[in-house]
Amino acid sequence: MKRIGLIVLLLLACCGARAQYVAGTRADGSVATVPYSFDTDIRAIRQNAFPNFANPYGDYIQYAPLALVPILKACGVPTRNHWGRMASAAAFCTLFSGGASWGLKHWVHRERPNLADDRSFPSGHTILAFSAAHVLHKEYGWYSPWISVAGYTVALSTAVQRMATDSHWMSDTFAGAALAIGCVELGYFLNDLIWRDKGRCKKFNEHAHYHYEPEAHDYYTIEWVCGRRFMCGTQDNIEQSVTPWRGGYVALQAELPWTRGALGSTMPGAEGTIAMNSGIKTRLGAGSLTHKDGSSYNTYNMMVGGYWTLAFTDWFEAEAYPMLGAAWNGQGVGLDADLGLSANFITGGAFKLKLFAEFEAFKTQKNSPFRASFLLGYSAGFYF
Repeated sequence: MKRIGLIVLLLLACCGARAQYVAGTRADGSVATVPYSFDTDIRAIRQNAFPNFANPYGDYIQYAPLALVPILKACGVPTRNHWGRMASAAAFCTLFSGGASWGLKHWVHRERPNLADDRSFPSGHTILAFSAAHVLHKEYGWYSPWISVAGYTVALSTAVQRMATDSHWMSDTFAGAALAIGCVELGYFLNDLIWRDKGRCKKFNEHAHYHYEPEAHDYYTIEWVCGRRFMCGTQDNIEQSVTPWRGGYVALQAELPWTRGALGSTMPGAEGTIAMNSGIKTRLGAGSLTHKDGSSYNTYNMMVGGYWTLAFTDWFEAEAYPMLGAAWNGQGVGLDADLGLSANFITGGAFKLKLFAEFEAFKTQKNSPFRASFLLGYSAGFYF
């Protein structure tokens, strides 16, 4: 019977992939293989671009958000809690996130992509970095969202470094980030039950804390995008490696609001209106294209376009977006066109989780034919 950690990984992986991906050779000379999955598609980007990357910067910057928490308070920046309440909240968060990291690593026994050991799931560095960043957000995000942006940027950079050095699979870092945020939320929930109204900063109590109100406010969003590419082509061309078989995709994405409005609605939970918003979407991404014979190469793209959202409630909205830009690789530069739809879920802590489906057509040479593909995946973003 599979352990729960492996079930989570299976849900993140792409169904139906039976071919084996060669991860590498172990110290004893045996060859390590795993089924092709979402994880192997994302790892292929790293293997194609910088297979020997070994910069350990993540070992150091993971502590930066944690160090900022007391430094900013000592400098007089308003916080959510006084010193004692803050310290006990941090203790709860450390206990829960550290326990989750240690327990899962010793229970799941997932082998790292670099085959160093079987402590890959979840990423401990990512758990620490995102725990610290979320504590930073809880204490200071209400005062300045840019403090939160700085913390999450460092945490995301840590997660990327762990994948870039081949120390973790993508799902290890995703699980680490999700566990970290969940443990911090639990820690603050219990801490608030214990302290009640004591130790809370006056400015925080007086501050007008917002919840997501798309009909009344403009929101900027920064997102990390991950997707699996399904190539369009004849089965013969795919089997003969003329057309790529599959691919992975990662990107940084930003949404800049332009207009907002409201439509009449009688939908339950919509409070009488559906908020309709539009804006500009920009994206910088990298993707792998893998053939049936195992060969793989990367393509990169930069796109800009518009987006339109319909917010049915304060926790769910639908989004549509066309984008146009350029795609390139070692062969040249060409056009890239994309049309996407997403379901957006707004969570506590100013986060959006999006599940998206896109149709993309691109080429990397002026006279080459367009390659068509469907891209399915998710993005996790911070809005402010």
